[in-house]
Amino acid sequence: MKDEDFSAERMAEISLAKLFHNRADSPQLRRVASWLGLLILGVEKIKDRWWVSHTKQLCFEFDGRRFKARYNHRLKPHGGIEIVEVELKPGQSDIGVAKAISTLKDAAKFFRSPKL
Repeated sequence: MKDEDFSAERMAEISLAKLFHNRADSPQLRRVASWLGLLILGVEKIKDRWWVSHTKQLCFEFDGRRFKARYNHRLKPHGGIEIVEVELKPGQSDIGVAKAISTLKDAAKFFRSPKL
């Protein structure tokens, strides 16, 4: 769903459906699912445009830069979500992690003040 103007509620619905497709029993996914709405509402405040990529990642552009959200099993204490800046050119190589979210409190903080 690229280049569409849709609401945060629709983005959450799409993201959750893709996240849980064939993996609803994953404890890691169940843990971060409660954070997703806060993250999406935070991204909505700053994004110029957003979409869900073919790799099922939430992608967005902000201030002339491109980002994707991905799950990282190695974030302490029990895994979490990274917002990663990627190159604008095709292939989108990672530039670096802009924000790491490893708790519900981190997600709430990002929602209140979404800074990258």
